[in-house]
Amino acid sequence: MINYRNIYWLGDVCIGTPAQCFKMLFDTGSSDFWVSSTNCNTGNCAKFVDKFDASKSSTFRRLPNHNMFSIRYGDGTSVSGFMGVDNVSINGLMLERQHFAQITFLQDSSNFTYDGICGLGFYSLSEGHMTPIVFNLWHQRLIDQPIVSFWLDPNLKHARGGEIYFGGVDSQLFEGEMIYANVTKQRQQSWQIQLNGIKAGRLNLCNGGCTAIIDSGTTYIIGPSSDVYRLLRSIPHYNPTDDSVNCSYRSSMADLIFIIGNKSLVLTAAQYVYSSIDASKNNSVFCYSGIKSYYQDILNDNPLWILGDIFMTHYYTTFDFGKRRIGFAKSVTVLK
Repeated sequence: MINYRNIYWLGDVCIGTPAQCFKMLFDTGSSDFWVSSTNCNTGNCAKFVDKFDASKSSTFRRLPNHNMFSIRYGDGTSVSGFMGVDNVSINGLMLERQHFAQITFLQDSSNFTYDGICGLGFYSLSEGHMTPIVFNLWHQRLIDQPIVSFWLDPNLKHARGGEIYFGGVDSQLFEGEMIYANVTKQRQQSWQIQLNGIKAGRLNLCNGGCTAIIDSGTTYIIGPSSDVYRLLRSIPHYNPTDDSVNCSYRSSMADLIFIIGNKSLVLTAAQYVYSSIDASKNNSVFCYSGIKSYYQDILNDNPLWILGDIFMTHYYTTFDFGKRRIGFAKSVTVLK
């Protein structure tokens, strides 16, 4: 996978015959698979680097009822288009008859450089009623187990930005015990788990327990505004105007501890406060908090947290569709 500025991690997915390949975002927070289409001609469509041309694929098939597709994401991005079926190649695995959407309209609130999203959530969350790619790989006996695992490397100097592994785990990329948590939603399933606590020094940000979604499609750790504000207010010289933190205080800041059962998953301040070089200010180094409050009040569960890539870059994370659970283990920082 490619690490794009520690904002998101992209991997190659190829569609059609002959194959047309795209940089895709693998998103456990959604369940739909879509790619930009050559029929996408609105202004925002210029953001897509490559586009799928259905007319050039001998294996592409339209759905008989010409199903339309649309979805809106938590950051305000929305896309729409129409459904189709084609062969998909991913990690060297050739998947037949995968349903996906071709996007002809994009309304976007951010800058991005990917060509589509490969949703890795459960079927019940799919706006296009698509069977998740992981299940199709399993049903077609291309993988042994309906599992997908992530190793994300936060070091931008490394050529290999990460790995997505279908069918199990890559034991070379983590160390120590794998800690499992069952998903809490059984009807409309999502990758949501129970946390017994979130602690930072004397603060308990999850008193009495709370729920969290583990989301590879979200960059930051996101929580309820009141709890996030308490945490940020405790940071010396935190600037709420731009979320900046005095870098010299980072080493003395409290660890952020996520408690699952009786196990603790720890992020140091060096891991949840990130640095950035500002070329417009003589290449000065600035530090920023990786903990944010909700984009908008669209989440019904309270208190709900979202643990995104800031968390996943330090914990190898495996999503087990069959056993409805998520596993965490400490990521290795250098390949063994």
